[in-house]
Parts: sequence; C-alpha cells; structure tokens
Amino acid sequence: MERLDTKLVNGKLATSEGVMDADLGIGGGRIVAIGSQGSLPDADDVIDITGRVVLPGGIDTHVHSGDPGADQMFGAAMGAEALKGWDGFADTTRAAALGGVTTVVDMPFQLPTTTDAETFDAKLSSIGPRAFVDFAMWVTCKPEDLSGILPLKEKGAVGYKLVMQQSVAEFMPYHHDGALCEALQEIKKTGLTSTIHAESQDIIHTLEEKLKAEGRKDARAFLDCHPPITELEAVNRALFIAGQLDAKINIAHCSLVEGLDMVDQAKREGVRVTVESCPHYFVLDDSIFDEKGTLAKLSPALRSRENVDAMWQKIREGKVDCMGSDHVAYPLVFKQGDIWQALAGIPGVQTMIPLLLGEGVNRDRIDLAQLVRVTSEGPARVCGLYPRKGSLQVGADADLSVFDLKDEREVKLEEQYKIEWTLYDGKRAVYPEKVFVRGKKVVDGGRVVGERGYGILCSPMDGV
Repeated sequence: MERLDTKLVNGKLATSEGVMDADLGIGGGRIVAIGSQGSLPDADDVIDITGRVVLPGGIDTHVHSGDPGADQMFGAAMGAEALKGWDGFADTTRAAALGGVTTVVDMPFQLPTTTDAETFDAKLSSIGPRAFVDFAMWVTCKPEDLSGILPLKEKGAVGYKLVMQQSVAEFMPYHHDGALCEALQEIKKTGLTSTIHAESQDIIHTLEEKLKAEGRKDARAFLDCHPPITELEAVNRALFIAGQLDAKINIAHCSLVEGLDMVDQAKREGVRVTVESCPHYFVLDDSIFDEKGTLAKLSPALRSRENVDAMWQKIREGKVDCMGSDHVAYPLVFKQGDIWQALAGIPGVQTMIPLLLGEGVNRDRIDLAQLVRVTSEGPARVCGLYPRKGSLQVGADADLSVFDLKDEREVKLEEQYKIEWTLYDGKRAVYPEKVFVRGKKVVDGGRVVGERGYGILCSPMDGV
C-alpha cells in the first residue's frame, strides 16, 4: 500500500457493530485502510489518539439554516445593524463542525422555498460558497404544482419534505390529505423518500381557537393545544396513506414512544417507513416551559418526564432510525412576545452529538454502537448517502470525529457558536477534539480550522 496522507493511531473506532482497537488510514479524502494497531503504512501526518474514540462523522437530518432569505426576514424585524456578522449557512455549518456533524441535511424552507430546479439552484449558489462541512438538501412541492418533483431528483435532492400541519404558511407549504396523496404518488416515481411533519392540522387548530377565545397567552397554552393525540393521529394517518400507496416515507421529529412503536409495527406490516427523533425529546421535558417560557416552543411539543425517560429504550431497541437536531437559530427577538407570536424552533446542531454522548453514552443509557446507528449510519441510509457517508469503512469518505469521553462538561451558552439562547444550559456534553471532512481537518482542539466553501453537495446519485 502507498504512503498514507493521514493516520490515526492507538485509538478506538466506533461502528454500528461495536468498538474496536484499530488504526485508521486516510488517502485522497477517503478511508483507505483500517488495521490492527501498528500495522498500517507510514503517513505524512500521524495523529496519536490514545485514550480517544473515533466516531463516523455525524449526519444531522433536520437543519433549518434559513439560507437564503433569513437575513431579509431578520433584518426587517431587527434592522440591518443587528445582522452585522451574520453569515447564513456558514454560521450553521461552523456550529455543526464544532459538534462533530460533518454533513447537514438542510430543509427547503427559506426565501424562496425549494420547489423546483430554479429555486434549488438559487439555494445552492447561496449556501455552497459558505459551507464548512458537506451538506445535502431536502426539497418540497407546492400542493397545487407538482411539476418540480422529478427535476429536483436530477438536481441531487435527497428527498422531499411534506408538512401535515400549517405553521408558518409563508415558508412551509401545507399538505392536506388530498395534496399529500398526490405528492406521494408523484414522489414515488423518483425512488426517494418523503420526510413528513406529522401533526394534526384539524385538532391543533380547534384547540388553538378555543384557547385564544379563552384569552390564553401563557407559554403552557402551547402544550395544551399540542397534546400527544395531535401527533399520534397524524403519524397513524401518514402510515396508513403510505401503506396504501406503497410510498416511502420518513416520520420527522417523532417525540413519543407510542409514535415510535407505531412506526415499528408499520414496518412489520410492510410499510416502507423510517423514523427520526431529536435530542430534545431525550433530555428535555415539558416542565421547562415554567423556566424558559416561549423559548421552549417547538413542534412537536416537549413531552412528559415519563416519556423522556422511556425514549432511550427505543434507541436500544432499534426503533429510532436517525437523529436530527431540528436546528433553527432564530435571533432572540423572534422568541419574544406571547406564545402565539413567538416562532417555534430551537438551536441544536452543535449540541446534538455531544448531548447524546454526555447524557446518553456516559450515563449508560445507550452505547456507542447505538449512537453510531442513529447519528451516522441510519441518517446516511435514510438520505441515500450510505455507504459513502455514515460509516468507518474502507472506501467511505473520511468523515470522522475524535472524542475524549472523559472530557465531559456542562453546556454553556457562551461556548455555543453565534446563538443568543439555548435550552440545554447545564446538560452534560462531550465535544469533539478533532473533526475531519473528506480527510481534511476542519476542527482541531475544539476550534474551527476549516475553510468557508470547502463543503460540497452530497446526493443519492453519488457512489463510493
């Protein structure tokens, strides 16, 4: 074998099958060798990682960068002066790198929404030159116009986002049942998946109108109009429709153990479905509304402590396919006002994997193999990027992160990249020491050393 570019020695490699003592060699941006310690050829750069563990680069399946267009929305509300230093997708991907995420899968909701080849190109021209890590793109469709669906596959989309509950109408096309059926049938022709925001429009709207009529504006009013039935009813409906149409779907941001069990049962019955959850449903419960108020508004809503404690078991049982942070870094002003005025969403791309290590692996709630399945391999499979992404195997992109699991600390706002607030204060986290994207070091010593514009678009058409 020829001389390696980089060699990581004396550490442990974590895979979806377990953890092994091994050295790893990188050449040409790919993993080219894995062998027993001391067995690999010489390298230009030899990195001793004694006492550390190497994880495959994380893939965050659910990121809202808002690029392009967020600067217009934020600027209109805050004034141009408040946006000095804002750098759109660069900010999102720098934060991702600092958390060990080497591929972000961005949602299509920005200005303009990604619904056809033209808007795809417009978004790519904005985010590509800013990317510190690799990225992929979800797209969507207008209920009244499905003509963009097939061309978007050719552009390189990983799949289509469909929303069953109308929240931010100007950004997110709402797909009622008829539109959902028509879209799924057209998307089926592409062979790609549809990731579905499953909440019941009718039930939520009815409860909202009732609470508003009663004069409720407190933060807990949001919980009262988003009880578990609003999610479970929609999950059940999405599974039924997908099963009838033989469509491939992914249930996004599932917050409930019952929802995960419903998806598992549907799989057993032959429905082509996967399911995503989010770190906040494993470490936060609905009591945080008493402390954080409108900052805790997100959809689906945070759930009971009993549900939170039970969610870890679902990872151990293999009932969670992938993790997404559902990251959105609103300026603080967008979370202020009463509960109906505040926007839903929280930042989290930087803390997703660190939290799952600190609150999960280090607390023996899950093991490293289970972590890899939901943060690397599972997301790569859901998005059609496996095996190029999501694993430590010869031939795969050299996307990886090096962690010292003993270096655990509390999440602090001042250590988060360019966000004004976090719900995770005081939670335990383990941040990566080094992060590589296609063999290039983008984080070293907990600092970003990569280059703006290095990240590339990844699509299901890419091979190994």
